[in-house]
Amino acid sequence: MSSSGITVRLLKEEKPSSGLVVSPYLGQDYHKLVQECLQQGRLFEDPLFPADEKSLGYNQLGPWSGQTRGIQWRRPQEICQSPQFICENMKWTDVCQGQLGNCWFLAAAAALTQYPLLMARVVPPQQSFKDRYAGIFHFQFWQYGEWVDVVVDDRLPVKNGQLVFVSSAQKSEFWASLLEKAYAKLNGSYEALDGGFMNEAFVDFTGGLDETVDLKVPPPNLFHLIEKAVKKRSLMGASIQIQSQYESELQTPEGLVKGHAYSIIATWKMEQNGRTIHLLRLRNPWGKVEWNGRWSDNSPLWSQVTVELQAKLQARGEDGEFWIQIEDFLRFFDILEVCNLTPESMRDECAHLWNTNTFCGRWIMGHNAGGCRNYRATFWTNPQYMVTLTEEDEDPHDGCTLLVSLMQKNRRQIRSRGQDFLAVGFEIYQVPKESDNMMLVSERMNLFSMLVPVVLSPFVAKRDVTERYQLPPGKYLLIPSTFQPHQESDFILRVFTEKQHKLMEIDYEIRANANVFQEKELQGTMEEFTAHFTRLSGLDREISPEELQKILVQITSKHTHLKVDGFPLDTCRLLIKMVDRNGNGKLQLEEFRKLWTKIKEWELIFTKYDKDRSGTMDVQELRLALEAAGFTLNNQLVESLCQRYGDDVRQVDFDSFLSCLAYLVCVFGQCQNMDQNKDGLISISKQQWLQLLCFN
Repeated sequence: MSSSGITVRLLKEEKPSSGLVVSPYLGQDYHKLVQECLQQGRLFEDPLFPADEKSLGYNQLGPWSGQTRGIQWRRPQEICQSPQFICENMKWTDVCQGQLGNCWFLAAAAALTQYPLLMARVVPPQQSFKDRYAGIFHFQFWQYGEWVDVVVDDRLPVKNGQLVFVSSAQKSEFWASLLEKAYAKLNGSYEALDGGFMNEAFVDFTGGLDETVDLKVPPPNLFHLIEKAVKKRSLMGASIQIQSQYESELQTPEGLVKGHAYSIIATWKMEQNGRTIHLLRLRNPWGKVEWNGRWSDNSPLWSQVTVELQAKLQARGEDGEFWIQIEDFLRFFDILEVCNLTPESMRDECAHLWNTNTFCGRWIMGHNAGGCRNYRATFWTNPQYMVTLTEEDEDPHDGCTLLVSLMQKNRRQIRSRGQDFLAVGFEIYQVPKESDNMMLVSERMNLFSMLVPVVLSPFVAKRDVTERYQLPPGKYLLIPSTFQPHQESDFILRVFTEKQHKLMEIDYEIRANANVFQEKELQGTMEEFTAHFTRLSGLDREISPEELQKILVQITSKHTHLKVDGFPLDTCRLLIKMVDRNGNGKLQLEEFRKLWTKIKEWELIFTKYDKDRSGTMDVQELRLALEAAGFTLNNQLVESLCQRYGDDVRQVDFDSFLSCLAYLVCVFGQCQNMDQNKDGLISISKQQWLQLLCFN
């Protein structure tokens, strides 16, 4: 064996174009399906979201529920005469809630009608019940980092001749009903939409990042935040909460309507009598019914400002738009929801958009599902990301604005299996410079005992947790986690900043140190070992995989601190392959000596790092043991090893541990053969690396 180590450097892959790419959801191409239906003279029937009880739901709307009894599926032309996809223009009144608790989705859809460019992406134009009608419609949603195009047939749930779910005030209009159906398909069923938050739908409509502000405990710089959000063209909805459904759309004496979202479209501040007046311009989506208090259209306060300012700001028409002083806004409104748009969300250029970065990840039980900081033994195994903030915002008092969003993926779809959103959150630590050189697992594990979190997000069972921070320039360690350890889920982590930033996943280099290929001294004399080999190898003076299996089983049976699974022949063949120089699949004396010294070395490592003396290793123990054996491995490879060599709960017994190490020795041996310069470094593509890992 060579005495030098080998490092594998994976070449960076070219990132795809940042232009908008829309993928057919579940592989269903809208244009191809339309063409097929027209050629065959039939109306589309969606096999992936059929017109039956499974598409309705799984519990309250399940197959045996009384609520679904009598429901039939009808196409629009079977519901009314002369159906239309859109009557004139899309507007707030097109969205009327049905027998489903998805007002959060409907409020977002209604609010989006005020943003025609954004709405045109969600509801592609040129759809109708006339030209090229084939019973199929399509809608586009942002889903966890990509846009998808969702097709549906136009069969809708009807009961007693009426639509069961969303409908339009104009009975012949169906865009909202079909949009709801497409969103139900995306989430698994109509019932999966029961209960949620308006910003969840805003994000799926735009690809933006959501924030929710409790106006009863507002941040001190609220007006400043709204002012900046207006510049960035963020979607903002403010609402007055209702205590019961009877209060929905109830008008207050001040001219405000409870239970629906007002858009915030402008800000203004001015000096008056030695103090600053902060004004917000709100829009009632009804296009009528306006605030009648201070700075309303007919307020006498307008007489105290200049004629020029009156002409610029004051409007007396009944158009649903009005100015309100921020103190009154805080007094009457309860919740502010903000959707911060990405550059990809906007088709025209905007100088004030956010700088964004995204990572997709997964918490895997027995690998990196470490739970929150309360679980110190496993917390360090969670995915880790380094955020570098180098430049302060334009307003120096803000420091560096950092928006972090942690989103669970595909959790609504598994509600039918009795699962729901996990409690998730994240922690942020300021990182000292000396930690930059900590590239070993053991060093990073011990790092957390020295760090104090800068901020802790709440841990909540929602699809996403988003928080805003003002931090000084520096390096920050961002750790997303579930609250409890050992919980599995896919997630997407997004970071928004005012100025440029760097975001990278903390990973480890791929390396086998020199001691991997060095031989330890033989215990005892060579004469004693030769005699021992002669007794074990029989007349042919070679040890086959079957003979090695018997030897290992016999010896480990005397060691109660080691759990084994009988040393499968595949493990024995791999151990032989590691030292087999003549390629005959058997061990001669010198080969057996090299193997035996390695096995004894690895046994000592296994015993040392099996901290709980269970006879097996969990992932934390395994990572440290692999490091002690001379390997540093990236996260993806450790995950692969845990799946390959661990049991159902990712526990690795002793014979699997030996098999894992023998496998790594063989892989890195091939890497050494590729090192033509003999400098201990090879640079290969990710695809080449994966091919190496799949060696026979």
